[in-house]
Parts: sequence; structure tokens; C-alpha cells
Amino acid sequence: MVDMMILGCVEFSAPGKTLEDKLRVLESHEMWLELVNNGLTKNRSKEIFETIPSFNVPVKSVQANVLRDLHPLGKSKKDQEIAVLHIEETMKLASRLDAKNIVTVATYGEPMVEDPMEKCVDTYTNLSKLGAELGVTVSIEALGKNRTTFLPSVEDVCDLVRKVGSDYVRPMADTMHINDNGENVAKVVGKHARELAELQLRDIDSKPPGRGNIDFGSVLKAIKGKFKGLICLEYRPGLNPYADLEWAREFVNRLISEVR
Repeated sequence: MVDMMILGCVEFSAPGKTLEDKLRVLESHEMWLELVNNGLTKNRSKEIFETIPSFNVPVKSVQANVLRDLHPLGKSKKDQEIAVLHIEETMKLASRLDAKNIVTVATYGEPMVEDPMEKCVDTYTNLSKLGAELGVTVSIEALGKNRTTFLPSVEDVCDLVRKVGSDYVRPMADTMHINDNGENVAKVVGKHARELAELQLRDIDSKPPGRGNIDFGSVLKAIKGKFKGLICLEYRPGLNPYADLEWAREFVNRLISEVR
């Protein structure tokens, strides 16, 4: 079983106003960082490459977060190209930081191409070639039915990944999205545990794990002995982000100890 005591935290969930603040907190908790790529401006690049080496916080994954606004399956070829370029930029950023995984989505909302599955398979097949060159896995997150009409479930994304057929393109799962689909979270992650590159933990309404009604104990039991990927906290911080992280970290680590 993967050493799940080494938890990660998505950048926007970690407390602190600056990347330096966030890294300091994560270092104190011996956690790794999932960096968020909202576009590599000159200032952002400087912040990343000057700040991260100063801390003992590995970056294990990077989110291609501009895909919230870009359209990999948009109607215009230009929209599609811009989205793919953002994914490639994120892969290269991950490689420079020695991160082995990036987070992508097939599309938010409605696909605008005639055959979205064929287009998606072609796009990720091409991305897998760059992934092999860089040693970076391209993970595809299932967004849930309330965020997309295309491949909303983990099962759907796994079907896409099988069609691509590359070790450098893999599915990932988010516990809240699975729950939003009305599915049994433990059953879904247990079924696909061996395939998943990453498991993001958050409760209903994007709360920290343990602040809602998702049964995380059952989720962690379901992946025992099967899951070999990354486990990452991803949630919307409340009024006290420091307390939120402390709660989530202690809650998840306690459940992990019980599973062991």
C-alpha cells in the first residue's frame, strides 16, 4: 500500500497569502504540494522557481487550472489549441519541478465538437507522447454531472483512458464529485483504485474531509492494498484556513492509522 501518511495539499487549500506562506505551513506538517498553474506570467514564474527550492516541500503534482476557462473540446480550432498548449505548459512546468503528475479535465460544460470522444482520445494520445518524453503522467479528473455533460463519472474517464492506452495518461478521482453524482464513493474508488493516479479528498460542498457526511473511513479501507497513487487534500478553506488544514490532516491521518 502507498505510504498515505505523506499527504498532499492543493495550493489554494493551504493557508497563507503567498506561496512562501503556504510552503512554510506544509513543510511544518511534512506534506507535499499540488501546485496550481493559472498561467505562467513573469512574476508567477519568478515566485515558483525562487521560492520552492527554499523549502523541503516536494511538488508532486501540478493542476492545469486554466482549463476551467479554456475549451479543449471547443468549437473553434484555436480554442482547442490554446487549451492543449496550457496542458503542455503545465507538463513542462511539472517536469522542471520534478513532479510526476499533472491534473487535467476533458472539458467543463458541453463539448462543442462533433465526436468528442474521438477528439479526446486523439488529444490525450498526443499528450502521452510528451508525457513519455518528460516522465510526467497526465491525469484526467472526472468532474461530476453538475459540471460537465461529457465523461462525468470515474467509470467514463477510465473508459477514455483505456482507449488512449498509455501509461502516461491515467484517471483520477475526487470524492466530492463522486458523491455529487449520487454514487457510493467507497465503491467507486475501490473498483478503480489500481488505475487511479491521484485521489483528491474533500467533503460535500467542498468542505474539508470530515466536515460533511462522506464516509472517508470506508473510502480508505476500499483502496487498501490496491491504490498506488497520490492522496491530496483539496477543499475550499473557511474563515480559519489554518484550523481547516489542521483538522483535515489529523482527521485523514487518524483514519489511515485505523485502516492499517
